[in-house]
Amino acid sequence: MTLRQEALYASYRRLERPLYNVLYRQLWQAEDCQDIVHDAYVRVWERRSKVDEVTLDALVWTTALNLAKNRLRWRLLRRHEELDEESLPLTADGQPQDFLATRRLHQALRQLPRAAQQILLLSEFSGMRGNEIATVLGIPAGTVASRKHQALERLKTLMGASLDA
Repeated sequence: MTLRQEALYASYRRLERPLYNVLYRQLWQAEDCQDIVHDAYVRVWERRSKVDEVTLDALVWTTALNLAKNRLRWRLLRRHEELDEESLPLTADGQPQDFLATRRLHQALRQLPRAAQQILLLSEFSGMRGNEIATVLGIPAGTVASRKHQALERLKTLMGASLDA
């Protein structure tokens, strides 16, 4: 049952971009996201004797999401970092991409419950299906579907309210 190095590399090639996309929308810091992706794979590799290749991707997702949750907790202890222009994606000429829209989305996402945020981000930015998200989060697939629907409705309401303000 020992994890093979080739399986870990294949998982990294499959998941690196989707993991980064989901983590970025939780942390809004590129460097933190890169660190967490790499840390997740290091932690999985350190436990390779106990890792089954069949569940490798779900384990990496769970590890990365837990690391992100810990990073957010750490930030709160050290005073929550406000979104600033340095943490936004840049255009080719170095300017922030749609600063106001990104800020509204960030604020709306922060108002969702953590479980709703995770499901929404995993479904929209990871390419995972409902049953895969259910496996990663350890909840029934039906719960994923209902929470996703509720999260999207709440996000629409929040984004509409921020557009009116």
